[in-house]
Amino acid sequence: MATPNGLVMPAMGQQEDGGGFDIKGLGRMLRRRRKPFLIGLILITGLQVARTLHERATSPVYEGEFTLMITDPINDRPGNEAGQQLGGAFESLARNTASIDVPTLLRVLQSQSVIGPVYEQLLAEGVEESDLPQLSVEMVRADDSARGVTTMANGILRVAGRGSDPQLLGRGLNLTEQAFLNWSTRQRQERLRDGLEFLAEQEPRLRATTDDLQRNLQRFREANTLVEPTAEAQALLNQIEQLDGQLKAQEGEQLRLQELRADVSSGRLSARDFRIAGAEGPRGIPVGGVGSTATGGGEVSANLPNQALLDELQRLEQEIAQAEANFQPNAPVLVSLKASRDKLLPQLRRGELDVVDAALRQNANAMVTTRAQIGRIANQFRQQPELLRQFEGLQQQLQIADGNLESYLRTREQFQLEVAQQSTPWKVISPTEVGNIPVEPSLRAGLTQGLLFGLVGGFALALLRERFDHVFHSPQEVGQELNLPLLGHIPYVEFFDGVRRDKRFLLSELDQPREIKASNQHFTYKESLRNLYTNLRFLSTNKPMRSVGITSSLPSEGKSLLIVLLAKTLSEMGQRVLLVDADLRKPHIHSRLGLDNGNGLSNLLTDEAADWRDVVQPVPNYPGWTVLSAGQLPPDPPRLLASERMAQIVQDLATSGGFDLILYDTPAAQGLADAALIAQHLEGMVLVVSLDHVNRDLPARSLERIRASGAPLLGVVTNARRRSSEQDLEYAPYGIGTVYGHYTGLDDDDADTDGRTSGSKRRLKRLGTQVTTWLDR
Repeated sequence: MATPNGLVMPAMGQQEDGGGFDIKGLGRMLRRRRKPFLIGLILITGLQVARTLHERATSPVYEGEFTLMITDPINDRPGNEAGQQLGGAFESLARNTASIDVPTLLRVLQSQSVIGPVYEQLLAEGVEESDLPQLSVEMVRADDSARGVTTMANGILRVAGRGSDPQLLGRGLNLTEQAFLNWSTRQRQERLRDGLEFLAEQEPRLRATTDDLQRNLQRFREANTLVEPTAEAQALLNQIEQLDGQLKAQEGEQLRLQELRADVSSGRLSARDFRIAGAEGPRGIPVGGVGSTATGGGEVSANLPNQALLDELQRLEQEIAQAEANFQPNAPVLVSLKASRDKLLPQLRRGELDVVDAALRQNANAMVTTRAQIGRIANQFRQQPELLRQFEGLQQQLQIADGNLESYLRTREQFQLEVAQQSTPWKVISPTEVGNIPVEPSLRAGLTQGLLFGLVGGFALALLRERFDHVFHSPQEVGQELNLPLLGHIPYVEFFDGVRRDKRFLLSELDQPREIKASNQHFTYKESLRNLYTNLRFLSTNKPMRSVGITSSLPSEGKSLLIVLLAKTLSEMGQRVLLVDADLRKPHIHSRLGLDNGNGLSNLLTDEAADWRDVVQPVPNYPGWTVLSAGQLPPDPPRLLASERMAQIVQDLATSGGFDLILYDTPAAQGLADAALIAQHLEGMVLVVSLDHVNRDLPARSLERIRASGAPLLGVVTNARRRSSEQDLEYAPYGIGTVYGHYTGLDDDDADTDGRTSGSKRRLKRLGTQVTTWLDR
């Protein structure tokens, strides 16, 4: 990740603070070790695919199958649903339709008694036992998920076979198909014969039961004089309803007669209102004189009490009417006629009352007779339900017995018909079919297994390479591992190889750069150093940074050579640079530059009166570049470096105003306290990390030691010690090196310091290095 000032920052947050599995770290490892991973993947996958192809050519496995639509020969038969509708429960008992589960049927079909004859026939035809096909039986769809059990209703039976010979496999499947059909037919015939035997045992009992019930019904009818109790009970109910209607009519007639008598008693009726017997009175009731009678229908017939009196009354009425027309109301004739009429009226009223009373008595007697008839018939009707219940019970038992007998006769006839037919209950849905392409070993499965094994093997190979390779291979790895800004990347220039080993005078060769210019390496390393200086300036924009120390984890990481080249480059850029050799144990700066080391930093530290201006030395031909060498080697460097005198010297140099930048070359941070002691006096420290050389754990430990001193860590600079891949180049600051091809880096401490390594060993080592380099690119 690039900062606004151009620094390359590591990707943060690769792993949670609380730990856990570092997915991104694993991804980085696989990217670093992609070649071992791909080699393992391709090699193992190729071997597995080759093995699959070899087995497919030498030991192929073919597959065939056939399917059957089955109705269980133990429980079902063709047309069983319709047959059970006719035969009912009796047929179910005869067939003994107890359900069994599918696993039981499958075990029976694969038993020796069913499938054994198939293998025996194949062996008899000369087939080797090892070449016999392997057969399997399964139900395609035979589950009842609602009940949680497996049934066989409308099931499809699939029989599959596997073998190395397709013709033999087809022969075995054909024989198995015929064996299953024959077995189902035998099972069905056996069950039908058992059913017939069961039915024959039930016939005498069924017929005896029917005869007994018929006799019981006959005796019941004779004992109760009943033919159809239901019809007779309905007739009694109709009579009761008819008599209830007649009683209501009589009660109404009684009320009307009572009202008539009240009218007669009050004088509202007279003889003039009566007519001859059979005529209706003013209230619609036939009335008459004395001797009236009531008919059975509720009508009253009355005889006239005295016809002479009625005639006389009528005559008097006529005469009164004539007299009223001819005489005054007080005329004697009119008064005499009215007196005669008034004497005649009481006699007629008494006759009328006698007729009405007689009618009332006669109607009351008729009501008593009707109620008695209703009670008698109702008592007779109350006895009918019990008789009806007994009759219906006997009749229902007889109907059940007749139904059972009829079901028995139908079932027996059906069973006899099926035994004669000898039909096969199972039907072939798809006949035997054997594929002409091997199914095993499967190319897809082989490729999938190869890829899986290849992924695991490639990962293991990459992990193994990572396990035995404890160095950094790219600037990006360093930045991500240390979580510090990547200030720069120094390419490995072949010209610098063996500088320390051969103790060459570096500046004299750099001033004659025709050899390194031939491959543009001169410009490459200078540009990378300019970028390093630019990044250092960007780290402190408010206040210029004066004192910067450069250290490394181990010696021979190119630290001293780097600081010499950086000072030279800054001098050529017009900067005033002071290079301080703070390595009081094995100083190298003076030998690199061809300077005198008689007086230096150690002299200033031991002599407080000494002035640094008297000790610093200018570098010939490089104006602005001054060097403070290490001086004489002291017996106790840590004591001097931790002294206040050291802090004073650093402060005086920084505040003198004579230098734009002061670079301190410190000893390696691992194993010595010198670097940490010097760092506490400086404004910042830069850690040099050599790629493909230093152990990955050492830079982190060095940083911990420096942080403990309290000095700020400015960042890291990577130094390539051998050719790096183009992937490394793209992480160099501003892309340095991508234009100029592969580059190699600084090396000021070759392992063969004594030069005594034999040529063969060096070639072998070079070959190993080339192989590992190729793997890690």
